[in-house]
Amino acid sequence: MSIKSRFTIKCWEKSLKNKKECMICRSEVNSTKDLSRCLVIEQDFGKKECYCIYSFKNYDFIDCENEKISLIKDEENGCKEIINVDQLDSHIKNCKFKFVECSHNGCYEILRLNSLEEHENQCGFKLVKCEYCGCDDTIQKELENHHTECPKFPIDCPQSCSVIIERDQIKSHIENDCNNSTIPCKYYEHGCKVEMKRSELQNHLNNVNHQYFMGLLIEKLSSTLTELHYIQNELVKKVGQSKIISDKLQEKNDELSSLITEKKFTWKFLNSLQYKNEWIISEYSKIVDKFPNGSDLKSPSFEFNSKNSFKSQSLISNVNANSNEFRISIFPNGFRASKDNMSIFLDGNRIKGTNIEFICKLVNVLDKTKSKKLQFKHEFKNIGYREWDWNLGWSHFIESKLITQENGWISKDDKITIKFKVILFNYVTKPLKS
Repeated sequence: MSIKSRFTIKCWEKSLKNKKECMICRSEVNSTKDLSRCLVIEQDFGKKECYCIYSFKNYDFIDCENEKISLIKDEENGCKEIINVDQLDSHIKNCKFKFVECSHNGCYEILRLNSLEEHENQCGFKLVKCEYCGCDDTIQKELENHHTECPKFPIDCPQSCSVIIERDQIKSHIENDCNNSTIPCKYYEHGCKVEMKRSELQNHLNNVNHQYFMGLLIEKLSSTLTELHYIQNELVKKVGQSKIISDKLQEKNDELSSLITEKKFTWKFLNSLQYKNEWIISEYSKIVDKFPNGSDLKSPSFEFNSKNSFKSQSLISNVNANSNEFRISIFPNGFRASKDNMSIFLDGNRIKGTNIEFICKLVNVLDKTKSKKLQFKHEFKNIGYREWDWNLGWSHFIESKLITQENGWISKDDKITIKFKVILFNYVTKPLKS
């Protein structure tokens, strides 16, 4: 391709649409990608001066390929700068005379950038806030129409009383305040059938004798008052009667609650036997040294009697008692693997097919809320008749080193107190089978 084949990119694009060849030498050219830039011409051309495209009135509104349309210089409002070609792109991006569209929805006006702010402030499509009702979805050119319907827009009283009031308050104003509203005499229902403007009411009352009508009103009010007194007395009687009925119902309710409680209590003790007591161990600090790991201290024993309750000896002791049905064992320094922990167990014998619950609490004498309490439930099946043939409880009830006077577990007179409760459930529900 000849070195003289120099054209603008637009000329090349237009020519290649018709023929894939150079316009001068007719060499094959498939696309603008086959062309090379002429840097000498480009640099020389870049130093030439030109007008900003926004110095014309119609630059953004013509078809650049239509050569018959000429650009029209805008001497009054166009850009006045003359710049080098190589600075044109940078200038165009920031030119204050470029053509832009108004940002308000519905307005399609195109204007220069330097006049955009002034236009948008006055644009009829700008959303404005009504100063009376506060709504903010009205466009500026419709604001006057909005004021004709705005409920808070101030208007003159339609009865020409010279008061200016909000539109939605007109009805209330006419009915209650307007001096030009026609109203009846205040004794209208009692015989005075005169109607007048509100502004004339006081004059009417001053000049017309309403004593007769006032008497009728007083008589009616007295009758109404008598009727109200009668109703009040009847209500007092009803309230008194209701109080009597309420008291009787409460009495019956208390009787029923007492009966239910009694039945529950009876049923509870028909199905379970309970024993509650405390074991006070004296000289505990000395005892601990005498009982290494695996050695236990046993409480006095306790057993059932014929009346479905336990009987027991006094548990304020630190010596072993003869064997019986139940007793408590403690291991001050642990039981086997539970070394350095107090272990507590409930021992027993001759139990068969029975559920048992053991609740044990080591009392903290300094702070009752810190007392250590545990609960254990178990169901025995097919226990033989050997002496002390079962036990249940806790190998790690509490760390032995924590049981000190400073921590509140030992009293000042060197005693510890173990409160306990044993519940024996005689009736075991059997599963249904079919």
